[in-house]
Amino acid sequence: MKRPLFFGLALLTLAGCGLQNEVACTAIAAYGLNVTVVDDATGQQLCNATVTATEGTYAEPLTTFTSTAPCTYLGATERAGTYRIDVEAPGYADGTVADVVVDKDECHVIGEAVEVRLTKS
Repeated sequence: MKRPLFFGLALLTLAGCGLQNEVACTAIAAYGLNVTVVDDATGQQLCNATVTATEGTYAEPLTTFTSTAPCTYLGATERAGTYRIDVEAPGYADGTVADVVVDKDECHVIGEAVEVRLTKS
């Protein structure tokens, strides 16, 4: 009688071994781009900029969430890629940051923090 019980437990243990390498992903959406725009001379954040991320023919205007991330422009939600970030703000020369790489792990994109410094025009 002990032999079938032993083999049953051994099979269950071996079956569970394959699950050890699986990753449990969270049910959240991660931003690939976290952009701040600052005045180059003062370092003060600019909250009235227009920020656009492009990759090939894909273009996305980045948005701010004033309640949770004021003056931070977020986008590329769960979208890995290599982006060009274009920034416009009233009273400033336009700015661009190229070749911003957003990677992805097993579950989500890995957020890339980018600071764009603008000079007054």
